[in-house]
Amino acid sequence: MSLAWSPDGGRIASGSGDGTIRMWDAQTRLCLNIMEGHAQGITSVSFSPDGLFLASKSFDNTIRLWRADTYQAVGILREEAANVLVPTSGIAFNPQSGLLATLGNKDTAVRLWKLDAERLAAKSFRTDQHLYRNAKVVVVGDTGVGKSGLALVLTGEKWKETGSTHGRRVWVFENTKIVDDRGRTETRETLLWDLAGQPDYRLIHQLNLNEVALALIVFDSRSQTDPFAGVRYWDRAIRQAARVLGDTVRPITKFLIAARMDVGAIGVSTDRIDNLRQECGFSQYFKTSAKEGWHITELAEAIRQGIDWETLPQVTSTELFQSIKSFLVAEKESGRLLSTFDDLYRSYQLSNGAEATDQLRGDFNICIGRIESQGLIKRLSFGNFILLQPELRDAYASAMANAAKDEPDGLGGINEERLKSGELPLASDERIKDRYQEQLLILATIEELLRHEIALRESSADGTLLIFPSQLTRENPDLPELQGEAVVYRFEGAVQNIYATLVVRLSHSNIFRKKTMWKNAVTFSTRSLGVCGIVCHETGEGRGELRVFFDQTATRETRLQFEEYVETHLSRKALPGSVERRRIVSCTTPECGQVFTDEQIMRRKERGSHTINCPVCDAVISLSDSPEAAPEYPSVTCEIDAAAELQREREMGRTRVQAKEASGNFDVFLCHNSSDKPVVNAIASQLKEKGILPWLDEERLRPGLPWMQQFEEQIESIKSAAVFVGASGIGPWQSQEIWVLLQKFTQLRCPVIPVLLEGAPQKLELPIFLDINTLVDFGKREPEPLEQLIWGVTGERPKAL
Repeated sequence: MSLAWSPDGGRIASGSGDGTIRMWDAQTRLCLNIMEGHAQGITSVSFSPDGLFLASKSFDNTIRLWRADTYQAVGILREEAANVLVPTSGIAFNPQSGLLATLGNKDTAVRLWKLDAERLAAKSFRTDQHLYRNAKVVVVGDTGVGKSGLALVLTGEKWKETGSTHGRRVWVFENTKIVDDRGRTETRETLLWDLAGQPDYRLIHQLNLNEVALALIVFDSRSQTDPFAGVRYWDRAIRQAARVLGDTVRPITKFLIAARMDVGAIGVSTDRIDNLRQECGFSQYFKTSAKEGWHITELAEAIRQGIDWETLPQVTSTELFQSIKSFLVAEKESGRLLSTFDDLYRSYQLSNGAEATDQLRGDFNICIGRIESQGLIKRLSFGNFILLQPELRDAYASAMANAAKDEPDGLGGINEERLKSGELPLASDERIKDRYQEQLLILATIEELLRHEIALRESSADGTLLIFPSQLTRENPDLPELQGEAVVYRFEGAVQNIYATLVVRLSHSNIFRKKTMWKNAVTFSTRSLGVCGIVCHETGEGRGELRVFFDQTATRETRLQFEEYVETHLSRKALPGSVERRRIVSCTTPECGQVFTDEQIMRRKERGSHTINCPVCDAVISLSDSPEAAPEYPSVTCEIDAAAELQREREMGRTRVQAKEASGNFDVFLCHNSSDKPVVNAIASQLKEKGILPWLDEERLRPGLPWMQQFEEQIESIKSAAVFVGASGIGPWQSQEIWVLLQKFTQLRCPVIPVLLEGAPQKLELPIFLDINTLVDFGKREPEPLEQLIWGVTGERPKAL
């Protein structure tokens, strides 16, 4: 990514790996515009000194000039980009003259361009450019409240009896065009997301509440017992998702909707409704009947007026992008489930009579990313697959959580092989009929659960288990009168998600090791002394209480560090301002443990005392109520975060490798001298931990058959090759492989990466085609060779670099 400040400091331009440029308001932190046009990732962006123009350079061998006020593309310069392994800036404006300097000829030459600013600024808006914004409206509420029927009629369909939504469904509410004050036409599309209301789906749907512009929270007016069931939960879940996913600067408009009014009057008073509106911040309230059409027109108009379009990012794209988008949406609506990028690309070419070019392929790839950002499709991390029905992944994820919950032992875990075999509680109309596609979707779903730390992977005598911390049903009879309580936290948000991610991160911390789990409770051993634990309960809709406890052998350092991480996690994940901390003060003498009442503590503090004497053993107990009270103990928060992130990436990488093996997609062929096999095998294992699937001859070539024939049959499923050179140089078999690689990979336009192992000769004559490629040297520590190799294989620069 590249960043550039505007000369006046009011805006920031960012170039992304997906080929888009985003303009941000530095004050409000809102994304103002997304500029599309490049076919590959952006290497650098730069403002002209007067702030009128923005230049962007890309790996697609172009430099584009944009009006920084209208976001219109006004010029294209052709410059061949360098090999992706060479990070460079690439463009810069002279701060006085406005000359533009660019790196060209694969970054071996510098060119100076004199821009005719007046002519560029005078360019009218091109007819092949399109302005576009989209708004996400979610329809949420508990199951059976009438959400799906409401969504149906809001999108212009006739009412019909509908069953409960499983997973989610995305509808187009409206697609309109407006003319802005510059005379340009902008398309505005509103998408209506109907999310399943069953409690079993809440764990998963918390992941779909990002970038919400407006929320319709629906309750059932027929209920005589608790008509507002679920309302407060969904309100807090939406606010929490906005906070956790970094969307706090954009306001969310919320409407309270009474559904099924044709069945009977609302069983609560107007005062209760008004109090709820004020408590949750609902701007409007509607009493509706989807069946009879009551107040549907008014609600639809309120949705139109309630979306603050000016706070939503505007996308500047081309007519080609709109054509590709229409094609992808049509493929989705046709029911197509899973496809490779290449298959979709060829289908687009055939249906539109388009000529195959690198530019078109790049544009198609960028457009897939834009449609994915709207949640309509999902690019999988393996096999170049595109999931055109991502709502099915929600259904499978919820089925996995339910299967774990239903296990007889009550331990919230299920054998991963059973999951991969499709042993899931799914109705026939929810299940994918194609077994191969279902297997790939299951692996993608497992990866997503691990990514969001909803589940953790654990080895057992019966195989690998996928454990859902929030789904245990085994009770601990000692929990109601827990000994050793230290702190009680109260908070608001999606309680089960917050609890699950906390357990997963602590389990991966290398400091606290998971010991025993029960329903809503877990204990951890430590690398020093003592046992720590947490108990979590929902005290109301979207409200939770988390209790921290220790055994008598836990040291003060252990207690403070454990408390610190728990509190840090809650401050990150819970609703802002909702976390309340109350310390349970007890005697620290191991054989005593006398607990003091809140009144005793309060009265001691009122007297200005910072300690209290134990009435049993006369010990003096500190009343300090903060983990920071003992600065002599180092913080372990960063260490826990780093360990948790590393383990998460490893587990996700392991799942990606399984999926790539299932689909027969290899990332890199490891060409090596047999004398270097132990070292290369070790590197292969490291690559697998990163989710990179290597092709090794000993694993893939069947004995007794010609290796060349077998290799040629499989080479098209391999994306790149790495040629390893060790102390023994290039072996005779390796030489044959290299020439096969040269011919085949040149035809397929795949990278061939020379790799020097530790001990390789200082003066080494490589084949000419290898000698001109950027090499990776495992004899050096900087830059980190494994990350460099992964960069060469994937084309994506790792975070570590």
